[in-house]
Amino acid sequence: MIPFPALQSLLLLDQKKNRFELSGPGYLIQEAAGYQFRVSHLSFFQVNRFLVEDLLRTVVAGAKGDLALDLYAGVGFFTLPLTKTFQRVVSVDANLSATRNLRENADTADTSIVSQHVQTEEFLKTATEAPDFVVLDPPRTGLGQTSAQKLANLGPKEIAYLSCDPSTLARDLAILMQTSHRRADSTPGKHRYEIASMDFFDLFPQTYHIEALVRLRRIE
Repeated sequence: MIPFPALQSLLLLDQKKNRFELSGPGYLIQEAAGYQFRVSHLSFFQVNRFLVEDLLRTVVAGAKGDLALDLYAGVGFFTLPLTKTFQRVVSVDANLSATRNLRENADTADTSIVSQHVQTEEFLKTATEAPDFVVLDPPRTGLGQTSAQKLANLGPKEIAYLSCDPSTLARDLAILMQTSHRRADSTPGKHRYEIASMDFFDLFPQTYHIEALVRLRRIE
């Protein structure tokens, strides 16, 4: 039984006894942009309910084509809207709880996706098809040098990079925007990127944290 009537679900971890204690169903239902998202306790969802729809619209604005990738997809916040404008959408996330939520949310929305439960770094090692659009919303550690290089070599037409850490964002952008890239077989890469737009979202008011969205487009 939940101890406070206003709470919908509560998960407590007793680290000394290595035991979880759960009250409630174990998940919340968040609504945004006409979608319902099931979010379990061990999953991730943007916390500012007043700005999430503005964030969503800005990230996916104008994006359309054949293939879209949603890296660090979470429960499918960007994945589901992308299915409206792309023939194929592939979501990638290493969090098993979030991946299960994403698949449930896709079923609820009656939409078709390809959901991969794998580290983004591992996915990019084997990816070969250049997508039209990539969304990535990594943790504070960012994409990382190796993965940023592999993403650049993959050659998506457009990238929407959502970041909560300016330093790791700057590091990854420096790689994505290099004049040339070198593939694993030591042949020069073809693609580099330029910044098309930047937007900032104050998802954590009265703190120093700011969410930055950078849209990159490939230069042929």
